[in-house]
Amino acid sequence: MMKLNLVARGHDLSHVQTVDDLAKKVSQQKISTLQLALSRSFPTLPSDGQAINAGMRQYMKNILAKEGISVGILSCYINMIHPDLFVRETVLRQFERYLQYAASFGATMVATETGSVSEAGYTEKNFSEEAFSQIVEAIRQLVRAGEKYRMMVGIEPGLNHPLYSLDRVAELIETIDSDYLGIILDPTNLIIAENHHQQVGLVEEAFERFGEKICGLHLKDYLVSDEGKIIPADLGTGLIDYEAIVTIAQEHRPYLYIVLEETKDDALKHAVSILSHVTG
Repeated sequence: MMKLNLVARGHDLSHVQTVDDLAKKVSQQKISTLQLALSRSFPTLPSDGQAINAGMRQYMKNILAKEGISVGILSCYINMIHPDLFVRETVLRQFERYLQYAASFGATMVATETGSVSEAGYTEKNFSEEAFSQIVEAIRQLVRAGEKYRMMVGIEPGLNHPLYSLDRVAELIETIDSDYLGIILDPTNLIIAENHHQQVGLVEEAFERFGEKICGLHLKDYLVSDEGKIIPADLGTGLIDYEAIVTIAQEHRPYLYIVLEETKDDALKHAVSILSHVTG
């Protein structure tokens, strides 16, 4: 039986104050790999591009290792196309610093979404050619840094972002030809209420078109509200066909990182249990 390479997001565990707390709580969920977003797990800890340092990485890595936990994915959520060009350049430099230090945390990639051309978030301007050109320019800059530090840049598409479809992802991959560009696929980020039942087909298509570029899979269960909104839920309590999706991932990319996104606290342990029967 092929085991799954399951990952918990640190900020899906509540009441975490210290790295020791985080290490113990992840271990209790029977998970050994972490997606760590420093600013979300430890909001009071300075973790921008100026603050991250060699001592921080060594301290955290050592504490996590005592509980058998490693950091597989280091997250640096930025708005890479922020409308304020000074802010944009600041966060891009922060991401580059994360790429510089990620290997010392034990991570194999640094992950982010693309962000929005509007500070307010959603705008139809994100679907323009101009917005796509802006993310291409930003991602190209980050990938150059990734090549320098030999660290993968993991980009997560989403419906409200300039990288909003599989076609756009394929276009990005064709435009930036680098082994250090990876795609983190979250199928729940690419569906709406009207087409959510097509999620398995979306995953199949993604792996067939650019499976070699998929460096992580977010497994995010969901419900559809009465208002027609996609609402995240603990794995096993919603509508996602997790068995089919995980099987596809295992067939194409054995031992791919499978991140249990939005599955909270002790529900993680239950998710590990129900996924133990999915062999790929």
